[in-house]
Amino acid sequence: VVIKLCNLSELSYTSEKIENSFSFVIKNTEFFIPVSGNFNAAEEIKKLTDELNYTRGFLVSVEKKLANEKFVANAKAEVVDAERSKKNDAELRIKVIEEQIAGLKGK
Repeated sequence: VVIKLCNLSELSYTSEKIENSFSFVIKNTEFFIPVSGNFNAAEEIKKLTDELNYTRGFLVSVEKKLANEKFVANAKAEVVDAERSKKNDAELRIKVIEEQIAGLKGK
């Protein structure tokens, strides 16, 4: 389904980072797309920087919620667990975006 929807020639699994590729994360899975010579690194760095700033702001809001003792004490356990999961996901996403930016700047 992914191959058809994305018009890909192939889809393969790897545990290693792919050189000369653009990566993105959905939930906790990182995807790599090989890039060609017509790739605009400066434009992509700007997009990633904007996304990084947004994700950092989101993380701050989640951390504030979790730091609120009244929220943690009065909220259902599932809600608190969901916020903790959001925090972990945001931290992972920030790490990946930072790596993407560093990789693009190194090219």
